[in-house]
Amino acid sequence: MKFLNKYLKDSKTLIFFDLEGTQLTQEIIAIGAVKVTLDNKNNIKKKFAPFKRYVKSKGKIGPVVENLTGISEDLLQKEGINFKDALLQFQNYVGNDLNSKFLSYGAFDLRLLHQTANINDLVENAFINRINHNYIDFSTILSQFIRDDKNQLLSLTEALDVLNVTFQGNNHDPEADAINLMLLYQAFLKERGILKEQYIKVLLNNPKLPRPIHRLMKDLLKGKTISKDDLSKYVEEEL
Repeated sequence: MKFLNKYLKDSKTLIFFDLEGTQLTQEIIAIGAVKVTLDNKNNIKKKFAPFKRYVKSKGKIGPVVENLTGISEDLLQKEGINFKDALLQFQNYVGNDLNSKFLSYGAFDLRLLHQTANINDLVENAFINRINHNYIDFSTILSQFIRDDKNQLLSLTEALDVLNVTFQGNNHDPEADAINLMLLYQAFLKERGILKEQYIKVLLNNPKLPRPIHRLMKDLLKGKTISKDDLSKYVEEEL
């Protein structure tokens, strides 16, 4: 899809990632990612084994986050590593392609990254700056074509459902969320019929769409033949 080119800017390596964070201090407690390479049409050509690390936080996880993610203080003590080491391992997984793009679903992941960097005195970290510079919020791309009936953004799970993709794994597992974001990206490119149908709905539900144009679009969808005179008529009725 040519539309993606302005976001990908000819990058042929994508990192789909997801972060889980503490309830109050907003520190990263888990990182999940999947690295892929693309062909000349932005389709996924090669998938790498997923990346997952648990990260020890300075603040408490919090009961809400623990219930959502299943990540406990005991788990972090047994399997977690400090943020600096986790960041270095993530960097090694990503590799040295400085044009790699980092995709998450919603900008909350980037906020978690910045907050954790602040807490750990890593604000000037080169890899974090690289992520920030090459970051793409895939929900902003998808929301231009797919929204709910109230014109609201969809969750990752809801978006997958619209595109007939079954969620794999468990919600709020960062590795699973990264994998499912990759699946969403694939479906976004593949399911052009669904995308077209959903995009028409988004256009019709756009509150900023002028009423005359909205009425013309509805006429078209009903199979009517429209003309400049119809536009003139609808405009006149608004005056």
